[in-house]
This record gives sequence, C-alpha cells and structure tokens, in this order.
Amino acid sequence: MNWRFDHLAFNTDGGSTLPEAFAELLGLHAGRRPPFPFPGRWLYQDDQALVHVIEQDACPTPQLSHIAFSTQEAAAAVLLRVQASGLEHQVAQVPEDGLWQIFVRLPGGLVLELDAPASGALASSHDYALHPGAPD
Repeated sequence: MNWRFDHLAFNTDGGSTLPEAFAELLGLHAGRRPPFPFPGRWLYQDDQALVHVIEQDACPTPQLSHIAFSTQEAAAAVLLRVQASGLEHQVAQVPEDGLWQIFVRLPGGLVLELDAPASGALASSHDYALHPGAPD
C-alpha cells in the first residue's frame, strides 16, 4: 500500500490558542471542515488540511489525538490489513465527504487514522450521527 501523511489532530478546549499558534508559526489558514457533530477547526496549507483541532471542554491542555495517513487503496483492503493485525480499531465515515476512516490503536496507545476513498461499503463501528464525539 502507498501511504502519505495527511494530518495531525489535537484535542483541546474551545478557548485554546493552539490553532493561532499553528497559523502564525507555519503560515496555515482556517478552512473547510466537514459537518462533524462536535466542534473543531481545520488548518490548511494551500488545499491540504494539515492540523485538525477537536474542541472538548474537558481537555484544558492540548493533547495529540491521532496521526493520519491516507491512501488511494480500497478501504476494504485497508480494513483487512488492520483486522489481520489484531489491533483494536474503529471504522467511521466522514459526513458528506464519505471518506472512510479506520482508527487503529497502536501498542502504547498512539492512534493512527487511516483514510481511504469512499468506494464500496464497510461496516461502520462509529456513527457520527449517533455518537457526536470523535472516535476513541
């Protein structure tokens, strides 16, 4: 599989200045974010969202949520590889965009988000409409 870095995601409270620090230091700008049912902001370089900020009241100190990579491989193939690993994972689909997200908890707790195109159907284990928070 061919992977490319996609973005970093951070949990922080709504009053955090983290987005402004990224914008100032790296020259990123605020941009479009799919209609997730929880607050947050995406910061872009050109047309690539590099930093996602997930706003959570119970998170006064910024924490790394996950690191995301994307591929053009079929989401079903990515999921088969994840299932074969035996690692804990959740499957979700981005509202409106349809992109498949496979969140994998690595040993030690680090979470990877593996993104694949919205082709074919997968069994989702996290429904943003039913569970408005970000996947664990």
